[in-house]
Amino acid sequence: MEYTRLSTIIYACKNNLVPSTWSIGSTNYITINGTPYQIEVIGKNHDEYADGSGTAPLTFQLLDCYALNTMNSSRTNVGGWANSEMRNTHLPAILALMPSEVRASIREVNKKTSKGDTSSGIVTTADKLFLLSEIEIFGSNSFSAKGEGTQYKRYSNTSVYGDPIKNFNGSATDWWGRSPDIGGSSKFRGVSTKGGNSGAYANTARGVSFAFCF
Repeated sequence: MEYTRLSTIIYACKNNLVPSTWSIGSTNYITINGTPYQIEVIGKNHDEYADGSGTAPLTFQLLDCYALNTMNSSRTNVGGWANSEMRNTHLPAILALMPSEVRASIREVNKKTSKGDTSSGIVTTADKLFLLSEIEIFGSNSFSAKGEGTQYKRYSNTSVYGDPIKNFNGSATDWWGRSPDIGGSSKFRGVSTKGGNSGAYANTARGVSFAFCF
């Protein structure tokens, strides 16, 4: 897949013609503001399109982090992912820097996340760019509410696919997930520099490694 034109990948996803050789961990590149960033397949037939038309053949995620940013400008997870500045401001700004063909081809998928502020209530959002939940990465909800999806295959076997360690500017960095920490009203969950389950205050700058579907 690495040497496949992105337009070919978009066409294959749109017409459900994805070959079996495009497997978990397969990589390619996406351009943001003129700079190429490596992406990898983290799931197949995992995410439901928000318009009810079926399941996305592939889910991609940045292999490393695009930037460091906060989930919110203040130390709060109230409103959860749905009302976070990451979802409503930071990620749309990144999407706007992508080529028009890519922007037009990324489709909204349904993502389930708790309301934050220690609530176990789940909200479904329609997202083009999104962060992963705790269970989507680690396969468990030790620090988050139940019902935030299921684990992506890429993260299901570290001996095969590697630890969930991501870099920014060549060095390992903590990176954000979208799950509010259910134990309080100030943190979201994410991943540490060593690939472990890690929480941080919402106004902490951590790596942004978003996912998306065509």
